Amino acid sequence: MDIHEFQNHLWQLFRSISQGMEGPLGAIIQSHGITLTQMRLLTEVQQRGELTVTELSDALGSAPGNASAMCKALEKKGLISRDRSPLDERIVLIALTPQGTGLLRLIENELSSMFDPVLQGFSPADFEQIIDGMEKLKTVVTSLYHAFENTHGRR
Repeated sequence: MDIHEFQNHLWQLFRSISQGMEGPLGAIIQSHGITLTQMRLLTEVQQRGELTVTELSDALGSAPGNASAMCKALEKKGLISRDRSPLDERIVLIALTPQGTGLLRLIENELSSMFDPVLQGFSPADFEQIIDGMEKLKTVVTSLYHAFENTHGRR
């Protein structure tokens, strides 16, 4: 396979994987009144614990203003809290509320009931092969990113 064929095949795979994931995930998540991006934010806070808006925006790869606006919307829904740091009033700390934790647990249970029966048809070796391939893809994409940054003078 030459580079051009690889690029075309890669784009087709990205599109197919994205559509395959967003369809069922999006339907379940949106049925609970949040978007996929908001779910990603909630999951990030769940995994990392209390963090600043800047840390959250970095983790999401979004502008701090966008992360802040999303946090305000999720706070209105009672899913996260936004509190000033006791050490520095300029810093806003984001944390999950019990309601946010409960919603994530509910969504995880729904996703598990839908996907676990399908995933049980695959072996641990299949999962390892998928992860190995994704790690290799991450290396390729990171190399492309660095080449872009070097070419365009950004660091």
